[in-house]
Amino acid sequence: MNNSLIKRVVLIGLLVLPVFVYIAFVYMQKGVFFQTLNHVGPYTVEQLEDGTNDTIYYKVPKFTFQNQFGDYSTQDSIGNGITVVSFFFVSCPSICPAMNFHLKQVADRFKGVDYFNTVSVTVDPDRDTLEALQDYARRLGVNERRWWFLRGTQEEAHELAPKFFLAANEDSTAAGGYNHSQSVVLVDWNGNIRSRTDDFGNVVGSYDAMSVSELNKMEDDIKVLIAEFERWKHYKLKFED
Repeated sequence: MNNSLIKRVVLIGLLVLPVFVYIAFVYMQKGVFFQTLNHVGPYTVEQLEDGTNDTIYYKVPKFTFQNQFGDYSTQDSIGNGITVVSFFFVSCPSICPAMNFHLKQVADRFKGVDYFNTVSVTVDPDRDTLEALQDYARRLGVNERRWWFLRGTQEEAHELAPKFFLAANEDSTAAGGYNHSQSVVLVDWNGNIRSRTDDFGNVVGSYDAMSVSELNKMEDDIKVLIAEFERWKHYKLKFED
């Protein structure tokens, strides 16, 4: 094994080891020791037959777009694990390169967690063909099994963004012809958008992908969701047994 390969293996190990240590620590705990994340969006409270209340949280909508391989991806693909969702376009001359560079660092940090995924929806599907998305993914160097670049129609993409509490629209005065959020959201295994609160107790809702400090906070929150998910799986399997 040559020196460059050894250095690469060591670097990957240093990136993913803290996540595995965290998961192992979660499994060893008997109680809930962490602060769970808040749910984002409107919710309703329903009374059950036994007189208790059940809170119904907002879920991301169902949609059907194509990923870079031409496979059709739906909301179910997002709701199966922990997913970072963003909007972008390939020819973006301003924020997208930095956004996706930062998001790749986050994706690399959690590459050992097989239910952590990234989804980026193009706001310019007319130019962002499947071939263009495939080329973009290769140039970015992402794990394409875990990072999907999605395209629908332009109208579908622009209508979808607000349902993630993000923005996307055509704008002839903007660089590249489109405006879209530079923020991203976290979606859990139930299809709920999740977030921390700020210092004043307000639900943040999204994370600025251009801010290293914001993404550091998002990484911490992903670890919280990992802990929640592992405990949910543990008790779900225990209950089913």
